[in-house]
Amino acid sequence: MSANRVTVIQPALPKYRYGIFDRLSKRLGPRFSVFSSGSDLDVLSVGMAGREWQRPLGIYRHLLAGLYWQTDALSVPMGRGDIVVVSGAPRCLSNLALLLKAKMLGARTIWWGHYWSSTSRGWRAVLRLAIMQLADAVLFYTDQEIAEYNNSARGRLSNKLISALNNGIDTDEVVKVREKYEPSSRYRDLLFIGRVEEKAHLEFLLLALSKSICSEVTLDVIGDGSKQSEMLKLAEELGIGRRVAWYGAVTDEPRIGHIANQCKAFVYPGSVGLSLIHGLSYGLPAILPDNRWAHMPEIAAFRPDINGMEFRRGDVDDLARVVATVLGDPARLTDMSIAAVDTISASFNAEDMASRFVELVRQVENQVTQ
Repeated sequence: MSANRVTVIQPALPKYRYGIFDRLSKRLGPRFSVFSSGSDLDVLSVGMAGREWQRPLGIYRHLLAGLYWQTDALSVPMGRGDIVVVSGAPRCLSNLALLLKAKMLGARTIWWGHYWSSTSRGWRAVLRLAIMQLADAVLFYTDQEIAEYNNSARGRLSNKLISALNNGIDTDEVVKVREKYEPSSRYRDLLFIGRVEEKAHLEFLLLALSKSICSEVTLDVIGDGSKQSEMLKLAEELGIGRRVAWYGAVTDEPRIGHIANQCKAFVYPGSVGLSLIHGLSYGLPAILPDNRWAHMPEIAAFRPDINGMEFRRGDVDDLARVVATVLGDPARLTDMSIAAVDTISASFNAEDMASRFVELVRQVENQVTQ
Protein backbone atom coordinates (compact mmCIF):
# COMPACT_ATOMS: atom_id res chain seq x y z
CA MET A 1 0.00 0.00 0.00
CA SER A 2 1.00 3.63 -0.48
CA ALA A 3 1.93 6.09 2.26
CA ASN A 4 -0.94 8.45 1.45
CA ARG A 5 -3.28 9.45 4.25
CA VAL A 6 -6.41 7.48 5.09
CA THR A 7 -8.75 9.83 6.91
CA VAL A 8 -12.12 8.95 8.43
CA ILE A 9 -14.55 11.75 9.32
CA GLN A 10 -17.21 10.76 11.85
CA PRO A 11 -19.99 12.64 13.63
CA ALA A 12 -18.87 11.17 16.99
CA LEU A 13 -16.83 8.32 18.47
CA PRO A 14 -19.00 5.78 20.31
CA LYS A 15 -17.28 3.11 22.34
CA TYR A 16 -18.14 0.32 19.90
CA ARG A 17 -16.07 1.97 17.13
CA TYR A 18 -12.78 1.88 19.02
CA GLY A 19 -12.22 -1.79 18.27
CA ILE A 20 -12.09 -1.34 14.50
CA PHE A 21 -10.23 1.98 14.62
CA ASP A 22 -7.54 0.59 16.93
CA ARG A 23 -7.04 -2.29 14.52
CA LEU A 24 -6.93 0.02 11.50
CA SER A 25 -4.32 2.17 13.22
CA LYS A 26 -2.12 -0.90 13.74
CA ARG A 27 -2.51 -2.01 10.13
CA LEU A 28 -2.27 1.36 8.39
CA GLY A 29 0.11 3.09 10.78
CA PRO A 30 0.44 6.84 11.34
CA ARG A 31 -1.21 7.69 8.03
CA PHE A 32 -4.56 6.64 9.52
CA SER A 33 -6.62 9.15 11.52
CA VAL A 34 -10.21 9.70 12.61
CA PHE A 35 -11.70 13.20 12.90
CA SER A 36 -14.86 13.52 15.00
CA SER A 37 -16.94 16.00 16.94
CA GLY A 38 -17.59 15.76 20.64
CA SER A 39 -21.08 14.44 21.26
CA ASP A 40 -23.29 13.42 24.16
CA LEU A 41 -23.46 9.67 23.66
CA ASP A 42 -24.27 8.88 27.29
CA VAL A 43 -22.64 5.60 28.34
CA LEU A 44 -21.58 4.80 24.78
CA SER A 45 -18.49 6.98 25.16
CA VAL A 46 -17.72 6.54 28.85
CA GLY A 47 -14.14 5.64 29.81
CA MET A 48 -12.62 5.77 26.34
CA ALA A 49 -9.13 7.27 26.50
CA GLY A 50 -7.58 9.31 23.71
CA ARG A 51 -5.84 7.42 20.93
CA GLU A 52 -3.04 8.54 18.62
CA TRP A 53 -5.43 8.29 15.68
CA GLN A 54 -8.04 10.65 17.19
CA ARG A 55 -8.45 14.20 15.89
CA PRO A 56 -11.03 16.71 17.20
CA LEU A 57 -13.56 18.67 15.18
CA GLY A 58 -16.00 21.37 16.25
CA ILE A 59 -19.63 20.99 17.20
CA TYR A 60 -22.56 20.21 14.92
CA ARG A 61 -24.48 23.34 13.98
CA HIS A 62 -28.15 22.87 13.18
CA LEU A 63 -29.39 24.68 10.08
CA LEU A 64 -32.85 24.95 8.56
CA ALA A 65 -35.12 22.01 7.61
CA GLY A 66 -33.25 19.45 9.73
CA LEU A 67 -29.93 20.04 8.00
CA TYR A 68 -26.69 20.50 9.92
CA TRP A 69 -22.99 21.31 9.50
CA GLN A 70 -19.96 19.79 11.24
CA THR A 71 -17.82 22.71 12.34
CA ASP A 72 -14.19 22.63 11.13
CA ALA A 73 -14.87 19.69 8.80
CA LEU A 74 -13.38 21.53 5.83
CA SER A 75 -10.15 22.06 7.77
CA VAL A 76 -9.38 18.32 7.57
CA PRO A 77 -6.11 18.01 5.59
CA MET A 78 -6.28 16.16 2.29
CA GLY A 79 -4.35 16.06 -0.96
CA ARG A 80 -3.81 14.13 -4.14
CA GLY A 81 -3.83 10.36 -3.60
CA ASP A 82 -5.26 10.54 -0.09
CA ILE A 83 -8.38 8.57 0.83
CA VAL A 84 -11.14 10.40 2.68
CA VAL A 85 -13.99 8.42 4.28
CA VAL A 86 -17.15 10.36 5.10
CA SER A 87 -20.17 9.12 7.04
CA GLY A 88 -23.34 8.50 5.08
CA ALA A 89 -25.47 11.23 6.64
CA PRO A 90 -27.34 13.01 3.82
CA ARG A 91 -28.54 15.85 6.05
CA CYS A 92 -24.98 16.81 7.01
CA LEU A 93 -24.09 19.42 4.39
CA SER A 94 -20.42 19.45 5.36
CA ASN A 95 -20.18 15.86 4.08
CA LEU A 96 -21.25 17.06 0.65
CA ALA A 97 -18.69 19.87 0.85
CA LEU A 98 -15.97 17.38 1.84
CA LEU A 99 -16.73 15.19 -1.17
CA LEU A 100 -16.46 18.19 -3.48
CA LYS A 101 -13.26 19.46 -1.83
CA ALA A 102 -11.64 16.03 -2.12
CA LYS A 103 -12.55 15.82 -5.80
CA MET A 104 -10.99 19.23 -6.49
CA LEU A 105 -7.77 18.30 -4.64
CA GLY A 106 -7.40 14.88 -6.25
CA ALA A 107 -8.18 12.83 -3.14
CA ARG A 108 -10.28 9.67 -3.42
CA THR A 109 -13.45 9.32 -1.36
CA ILE A 110 -15.43 6.53 0.31
CA TRP A 111 -19.05 6.98 1.41
CA TRP A 112 -19.60 4.88 4.55
CA GLY A 113 -23.23 4.41 5.46
CA HIS A 114 -26.49 2.51 5.31
CA TYR A 115 -28.29 1.44 2.18
CA TRP A 116 -31.50 1.22 4.19
CA SER A 117 -32.35 1.26 7.89
CA SER A 118 -35.40 1.41 10.13
CA THR A 119 -35.32 5.22 10.00
CA SER A 120 -35.03 5.47 6.22
CA ARG A 121 -37.77 7.43 4.45
CA GLY A 122 -38.44 7.87 0.77
CA TRP A 123 -37.03 11.32 0.09
CA ARG A 124 -34.07 10.91 2.45
CA ALA A 125 -33.18 7.58 0.85
CA VAL A 126 -33.28 9.18 -2.60
CA LEU A 127 -31.09 12.04 -1.39
CA ARG A 128 -28.62 9.66 0.25
CA LEU A 129 -28.30 7.53 -2.88
CA ALA A 130 -27.83 10.63 -5.03
CA ILE A 131 -25.05 12.11 -2.86
CA MET A 132 -23.45 8.68 -2.66
CA GLN A 133 -22.75 8.87 -6.37
CA LEU A 134 -20.20 11.64 -5.76
CA ALA A 135 -17.90 9.24 -3.91
CA ASP A 136 -15.37 6.99 -5.63
CA ALA A 137 -16.42 3.99 -3.55
CA VAL A 138 -19.26 3.01 -1.25
CA LEU A 139 -18.89 1.11 2.02
CA PHE A 140 -22.21 -0.33 3.20
CA TYR A 141 -22.82 -1.79 6.65
CA THR A 142 -23.54 -5.36 5.47
CA ASP A 143 -23.14 -7.74 2.55
CA GLN A 144 -26.92 -7.99 2.44
CA GLU A 145 -27.10 -4.29 1.60
CA ILE A 146 -24.75 -4.80 -1.34
CA ALA A 147 -27.17 -7.37 -2.76
CA GLU A 148 -30.14 -5.08 -2.10
CA TYR A 149 -28.39 -2.13 -3.76
CA ASN A 150 -27.30 -4.19 -6.77
CA ASN A 151 -30.90 -5.37 -7.22
CA SER A 152 -32.19 -1.79 -7.21
CA ALA A 153 -32.60 0.29 -10.35
CA ARG A 154 -29.78 2.64 -9.33
CA GLY A 155 -27.50 -0.24 -8.43
CA ARG A 156 -28.00 -1.99 -11.77
CA LEU A 157 -26.83 1.18 -13.51
CA SER A 158 -23.82 1.75 -11.28
CA ASN A 159 -20.25 0.62 -11.93
CA LYS A 160 -19.02 2.06 -8.64
CA LEU A 161 -16.70 0.12 -6.32
CA ILE A 162 -18.95 -1.30 -3.58
CA SER A 163 -17.95 -3.09 -0.38
CA ALA A 164 -19.35 -3.77 3.11
CA LEU A 165 -18.03 -4.24 6.63
CA ASN A 166 -20.70 -6.49 8.17
CA ASN A 167 -21.00 -3.98 11.00
CA GLY A 168 -20.42 -5.46 14.43
CA ILE A 169 -18.62 -5.04 17.74
CA ASP A 170 -15.26 -5.87 19.27
CA THR A 171 -15.99 -9.37 20.55
CA ASP A 172 -12.63 -9.99 22.26
CA GLU A 173 -13.96 -9.10 25.74
CA VAL A 174 -17.17 -11.04 25.12
CA VAL A 175 -15.25 -14.19 24.26
CA LYS A 176 -13.26 -13.86 27.49
CA VAL A 177 -16.36 -13.77 29.70
CA ARG A 178 -18.80 -15.89 27.68
CA GLU A 179 -19.70 -19.16 29.40
CA LYS A 180 -20.66 -22.49 27.90
CA TYR A 181 -24.29 -22.51 26.84
CA GLU A 182 -26.39 -25.08 28.68
CA PRO A 183 -30.08 -24.06 28.82
CA SER A 184 -30.90 -26.34 31.74
CA SER A 185 -28.34 -24.62 33.99
CA ARG A 186 -29.52 -21.07 33.24
CA TYR A 187 -32.09 -19.75 35.69
CA ARG A 188 -33.11 -16.62 33.74
CA ASP A 189 -34.93 -16.69 30.41
CA LEU A 190 -34.83 -13.58 28.20
CA LEU A 191 -32.28 -10.80 27.77
CA PHE A 192 -32.96 -7.39 26.23
CA ILE A 193 -29.98 -5.11 25.49
CA GLY A 194 -30.50 -1.63 24.11
CA ARG A 195 -31.86 1.83 24.60
CA VAL A 196 -35.34 1.82 26.11
CA GLU A 197 -36.75 4.14 23.47
CA GLU A 198 -39.76 4.14 21.14
CA LYS A 199 -38.03 2.06 18.46
CA ALA A 200 -37.43 -0.78 20.92
CA HIS A 201 -41.19 -1.33 21.47
CA LEU A 202 -40.46 -2.98 24.79
CA GLU A 203 -44.15 -2.72 25.64
CA PHE A 204 -44.87 -5.55 23.17
CA LEU A 205 -42.55 -7.84 25.12
CA LEU A 206 -44.03 -6.90 28.50
CA LEU A 207 -47.52 -7.53 27.17
CA ALA A 208 -46.40 -10.90 25.78
CA LEU A 209 -44.99 -11.89 29.19
CA SER A 210 -48.40 -11.19 30.74
CA LYS A 211 -49.96 -13.94 28.60
CA SER A 212 -50.72 -17.26 30.28
CA ILE A 213 -48.26 -19.26 28.14
CA CYS A 214 -45.45 -16.99 29.39
CA SER A 215 -46.57 -16.82 33.01
CA GLU A 216 -43.23 -18.00 34.39
CA VAL A 217 -40.89 -16.36 31.85
CA THR A 218 -38.31 -13.93 33.27
CA LEU A 219 -36.69 -10.93 31.57
CA ASP A 220 -33.43 -9.06 32.21
CA VAL A 221 -33.16 -5.55 30.73
CA ILE A 222 -29.78 -3.90 30.14
CA GLY A 223 -30.19 -0.28 29.07
CA ASP A 224 -32.12 2.84 29.87
CA GLY A 225 -33.81 5.64 27.98
CA SER A 226 -36.76 7.99 27.80
CA LYS A 227 -39.31 5.15 27.95
CA GLN A 228 -37.86 3.36 30.98
CA SER A 229 -40.12 4.83 33.67
CA GLU A 230 -43.14 4.15 31.47
CA MET A 231 -42.04 0.53 30.97
CA LEU A 232 -41.40 0.04 34.69
CA LYS A 233 -44.91 1.25 35.40
CA LEU A 234 -46.40 -0.99 32.69
CA ALA A 235 -44.62 -4.07 34.10
CA GLU A 236 -46.13 -3.40 37.51
CA GLU A 237 -49.60 -2.78 36.06
CA LEU A 238 -49.42 -6.08 34.17
CA GLY A 239 -48.44 -7.93 37.33
CA ILE A 240 -45.09 -9.10 35.95
CA GLY A 241 -42.84 -6.73 37.88
CA ARG A 242 -41.28 -9.49 39.97
CA ARG A 243 -40.17 -11.31 36.80
CA VAL A 244 -38.39 -8.34 35.20
CA ALA A 245 -34.93 -7.21 36.37
CA TRP A 246 -33.88 -3.69 35.32
CA TYR A 247 -30.10 -3.17 35.29
CA GLY A 248 -29.96 0.26 33.66
CA ALA A 249 -27.16 1.33 31.35
CA VAL A 250 -24.18 -1.05 31.62
CA THR A 251 -21.03 -0.89 29.46
CA ASP A 252 -18.63 -2.96 31.58
CA GLU A 253 -18.37 -6.19 29.60
CA PRO A 254 -17.71 -8.54 32.56
CA ARG A 255 -20.87 -7.23 34.22
CA ILE A 256 -22.87 -7.60 31.00
CA GLY A 257 -21.47 -11.10 30.70
CA HIS A 258 -22.55 -11.99 34.23
CA ILE A 259 -26.12 -11.09 33.27
CA ALA A 260 -26.08 -12.58 29.76
CA ASN A 261 -24.59 -15.89 30.92
CA GLN A 262 -27.65 -16.45 33.11
CA CYS A 263 -30.09 -16.08 30.18
CA LYS A 264 -31.34 -18.50 27.53
CA ALA A 265 -32.31 -16.17 24.65
CA PHE A 266 -31.98 -12.60 23.40
CA VAL A 267 -35.15 -10.74 22.47
CA TYR A 268 -35.74 -7.39 20.79
CA PRO A 269 -39.38 -6.61 19.99
CA GLY A 270 -38.68 -3.49 17.89
CA SER A 271 -36.20 -2.36 15.22
CA VAL A 272 -32.95 -4.08 16.15
CA GLY A 273 -29.42 -2.99 15.32
CA LEU A 274 -26.08 -3.65 17.03
CA SER A 275 -27.89 -5.09 20.05
CA LEU A 276 -28.48 -8.20 17.94
CA ILE A 277 -24.75 -8.65 17.42
CA HIS A 278 -24.13 -8.31 21.14
CA GLY A 279 -26.76 -10.92 21.97
CA LEU A 280 -25.55 -13.39 19.35
CA SER A 281 -21.95 -12.98 20.49
CA TYR A 282 -22.99 -14.45 23.86
CA GLY A 283 -24.45 -17.44 22.07
CA LEU A 284 -28.02 -16.35 22.78
CA PRO A 285 -30.60 -17.37 20.17
CA ALA A 286 -32.43 -14.26 18.97
CA ILE A 287 -36.18 -13.65 19.00
CA LEU A 288 -37.00 -10.80 16.60
CA PRO A 289 -39.93 -9.36 14.64
CA ASP A 290 -40.15 -10.05 10.93
CA ASN A 291 -39.75 -7.51 8.07
CA ARG A 292 -36.10 -6.74 7.34
CA TRP A 293 -36.99 -3.24 6.11
CA ALA A 294 -38.11 -2.17 9.59
CA HIS A 295 -34.73 -3.08 11.13
CA MET A 296 -31.25 -1.59 11.08
CA PRO A 297 -28.69 -3.14 8.68
CA GLU A 298 -27.30 -5.51 11.34
CA ILE A 299 -30.43 -7.64 10.86
CA ALA A 300 -28.29 -9.32 8.19
CA ALA A 301 -26.72 -11.43 10.96
CA PHE A 302 -30.10 -12.95 11.81
CA ARG A 303 -30.95 -16.35 10.33
CA PRO A 304 -34.55 -17.33 11.19
CA ASP A 305 -34.82 -20.93 12.44
CA ILE A 306 -31.01 -21.17 12.50
CA ASN A 307 -29.68 -18.70 15.08
CA GLY A 308 -33.09 -17.56 16.30
CA MET A 309 -36.79 -17.31 15.55
CA GLU A 310 -39.01 -14.50 14.31
CA PHE A 311 -42.55 -13.45 15.13
CA ARG A 312 -45.11 -11.30 13.33
CA ARG A 313 -44.16 -7.68 13.96
CA GLY A 314 -46.48 -5.98 16.45
CA ASP A 315 -48.37 -9.21 17.21
CA VAL A 316 -48.16 -9.70 20.98
CA ASP A 317 -49.84 -13.12 20.89
CA ASP A 318 -47.42 -14.39 18.27
CA LEU A 319 -44.46 -13.04 20.27
CA ALA A 320 -45.74 -14.89 23.36
CA ARG A 321 -46.14 -18.08 21.29
CA VAL A 322 -42.61 -17.87 19.88
CA VAL A 323 -41.09 -17.15 23.31
CA ALA A 324 -42.87 -20.16 24.81
CA THR A 325 -41.88 -22.37 21.87
CA VAL A 326 -38.20 -21.38 21.96
CA LEU A 327 -37.82 -21.70 25.73
CA GLY A 328 -39.65 -25.02 25.72
CA ASP A 329 -37.15 -26.75 23.42
CA PRO A 330 -33.69 -27.04 25.05
CA ALA A 331 -32.21 -29.07 22.19
CA ARG A 332 -33.22 -26.47 19.64
CA LEU A 333 -31.94 -23.68 21.87
CA THR A 334 -28.54 -25.38 21.99
CA ASP A 335 -28.38 -25.76 18.20
CA MET A 336 -29.32 -22.12 17.69
CA SER A 337 -26.75 -21.03 20.28
CA ILE A 338 -23.99 -22.82 18.36
CA ALA A 339 -25.15 -21.11 15.17
CA ALA A 340 -25.20 -17.72 16.92
CA VAL A 341 -21.57 -18.05 17.99
CA ASP A 342 -20.59 -19.28 14.53
CA THR A 343 -22.24 -16.23 12.95
CA ILE A 344 -20.25 -13.75 15.01
CA SER A 345 -17.02 -15.75 14.84
CA ALA A 346 -17.13 -15.62 11.04
CA SER A 347 -18.06 -11.94 10.66
CA PHE A 348 -19.82 -9.00 12.33
CA ASN A 349 -16.76 -8.51 14.55
CA ALA A 350 -14.08 -5.82 14.69
CA GLU A 351 -11.30 -8.03 13.30
CA ASP A 352 -13.23 -8.93 10.16
CA MET A 353 -14.43 -5.33 9.79
CA ALA A 354 -10.83 -4.07 9.84
CA SER A 355 -9.77 -6.64 7.22
CA ARG A 356 -12.63 -5.61 4.94
CA PHE A 357 -11.85 -1.91 5.41
CA VAL A 358 -8.16 -2.37 4.56
CA GLU A 359 -9.05 -4.40 1.48
CA LEU A 360 -11.32 -1.60 0.22
CA VAL A 361 -8.53 0.93 0.82
CA ARG A 362 -6.22 -1.29 -1.25
CA GLN A 363 -8.73 -1.45 -4.09
CA VAL A 364 -9.27 2.31 -4.09
CA GLU A 365 -5.50 2.96 -4.07
CA ASN A 366 -5.12 0.58 -7.00
CA GLN A 367 -7.66 2.65 -8.90
CA VAL A 368 -5.54 5.74 -8.24
CA THR A 369 -2.39 4.14 -9.67
CA GLN A 370 -4.06 2.68 -12.77
